[in-house]
Amino acid sequence: MARKTWLNDLRVAVNAQSSNPLDTIVIGLIFVSAIIVGLETSSTVTGAVPGLFEWLDRLIVVAFGLEIIIKVAFRWPRPMDYFKDPWHMFDVTIFVLTILPLFVSDDQGAVGSALALRSIRLVRSFRALRVMRLASEFKGVRIVIETLLRSIPQLTVVAILLACIVYTYAVIGYNLFHTIDQANFGSLGSSLLAMSQCAVGDFADLMHTQMNGPDGYPILSPLFFLSFVLIASLTILNFFVGTILSELESVRDEESEQTTDIQQMQEQLREMRETLARIEKQGM
Repeated sequence: MARKTWLNDLRVAVNAQSSNPLDTIVIGLIFVSAIIVGLETSSTVTGAVPGLFEWLDRLIVVAFGLEIIIKVAFRWPRPMDYFKDPWHMFDVTIFVLTILPLFVSDDQGAVGSALALRSIRLVRSFRALRVMRLASEFKGVRIVIETLLRSIPQLTVVAILLACIVYTYAVIGYNLFHTIDQANFGSLGSSLLAMSQCAVGDFADLMHTQMNGPDGYPILSPLFFLSFVLIASLTILNFFVGTILSELESVRDEESEQTTDIQQMQEQLREMRETLARIEKQGM
């Protein structure tokens, strides 16, 4: 009876996506997997224990597969509900990508071309994606990612405005400085790259180049770059930060409400179990 109650509690915790032993084990495996992938980059370490990392890699793959199977089984009689959660689909996608290296041949003679060899290396590098599983296991990381995704529609408008400002200044910069600085303002493309660099605050060297050149603009150049930084970097980019912070508060409030609802449901389930236990005792 106690064993059945423990399994039911674990099933409720897993389905509610609250803290549970299964997720704790998975988080530990993710960290172990990240360490293994890092150690495999050292030929000295892999040469000292040949075959060990391959065996551990397969063991971790099996463990992640069992985790998905267990979570699907805990949703019986509606196991497909597991795949309705976008985070679960993210976990499954990472799992599928990380098992691909198991189907890649180690026989270099079987590789038909250099392109195929590069493809094999790319597939094997997918194992590093297991670290991204932490995004679905930690609530704080999930909140940040959901905030960024939900901010995209509003950020798109700000990005368009920023692109217009960068383009305008790039055209002006080309007309002013292309004879002074061919490397940065010799064409519209290079001018766009230069202004994009200025947008993140790295403008001092560019400004001094246009000020101190043989035909430089000692007054106009500072006005040009400082006005651009003031508009693009300090104002527009702050809109990005403000939009994300606003959306972050909204996501946190929703997560808090969901957590409260889950806790209330768990409390009601405990009360129902206690009531049923008392009824059984009275019946006996």
